[in-house]
Amino acid sequence: MSTILRQSLALTLSNLKSIRRRLWISLSLVLSVAMVVIVLLGFLAMSNGFRTSLQAGSRDIAIGLGKGAATELTSRIEPSQLHFLDGAAAIAIDRTGARVISPEMVMPVEVAEKGNGMLSTLSLRGIGPFGLAVRLDMRITQGRMFHPGAAEIVVGRRLSLDYEGLEIGKQLALGTSKWTVVGIFDAGGSVFESEMLADIEVVRTLFNRPNLIQSVRLKLATPEALPALQALAAGMPQIGLTLRSEQDYFAGLAEHTSRLVLLLGWPLAITMAVGAVIGAMTTMFSSVSDRSTEIATVRAIGFSRRAAFAGTWIEAMALTCLGCALGIAFSYLVLDGWAASTMSQDRTRIGFQLALSLPLVMKAVWLSLVIGAVGGALPAVAATRIPLRLAMSGRAQAS
Repeated sequence: MSTILRQSLALTLSNLKSIRRRLWISLSLVLSVAMVVIVLLGFLAMSNGFRTSLQAGSRDIAIGLGKGAATELTSRIEPSQLHFLDGAAAIAIDRTGARVISPEMVMPVEVAEKGNGMLSTLSLRGIGPFGLAVRLDMRITQGRMFHPGAAEIVVGRRLSLDYEGLEIGKQLALGTSKWTVVGIFDAGGSVFESEMLADIEVVRTLFNRPNLIQSVRLKLATPEALPALQALAAGMPQIGLTLRSEQDYFAGLAEHTSRLVLLLGWPLAITMAVGAVIGAMTTMFSSVSDRSTEIATVRAIGFSRRAAFAGTWIEAMALTCLGCALGIAFSYLVLDGWAASTMSQDRTRIGFQLALSLPLVMKAVWLSLVIGAVGGALPAVAATRIPLRLAMSGRAQAS
């Protein structure tokens, strides 16, 4: 081991042992870094969880909206438009030879949250006979599917956990009508679990929306058949639909919201990081001031400036890494898997879970290292410039 390394290690160990003399100010640095990490990981986990929730889309399913519509709530499709799709070879057929097409509509309805009774806007989706056939990952886990023509609903697993009256057998007042919950479905934690499903004809009747269709889901013969279907729709103005794969549709929704979350999260985390850098400088200048006689003494007996720099800088990095570790531990224990929700572009609530991952954690680690490196640099430079005469004054005081 070289002389510089031995000196640096000796000063670093001495600095760390003396932290108890500056316990509270050192603890403030650790906690400030931990807070930066928690805030950053919270926003990153929120963005990642929302994106994961919307990754349930399949390339085997196409979604059609009315021309010019960005969301289902603003989309309008006439029943006659769907007739032009009946002979499209790009659409899969079932055992009876019928094209697998599900006309759908969404009604925003208010349901009370469990615990506080606050009303939240949820989606009641009316689906056609092929509604389940175009939801490949969905399965009924409790109860049964609703009967066509009956005021019955099946609800997503996530909704049944978070909202009042969504247990099997309960009657739920939606608008001016009453509905019976007959089943709970699982969709692998995807966005589909944030919906309630019912027969489209019953939803139209009870909400007085005759012939309303807002979107259409189509099962493709193969994923490669979508361009042909899009070309057919573009070549026949009577169809009047904008068609995208379900995967692309949800990816677009996820990208918009995830970008908004990150635009809020990163500036806040960086602002807090600047504060943490200032806190690190304050802490380490205090450390240098507290140990000025010791540093001058070891410099006088032959320790180099580089060793003095390294001892102080490594102390700052060690405190920063401790704060980073605490922040990561808290985030995994409290934030990872935490249920959250946001409003969709259709002004209905979408539930999801915060999801941490190694790449997200590494971003927080790098930000912490920057805090420690920048916050410890100037105090470390100051440690190299302590006058050696302080060593003599320290001896004189001791004698």
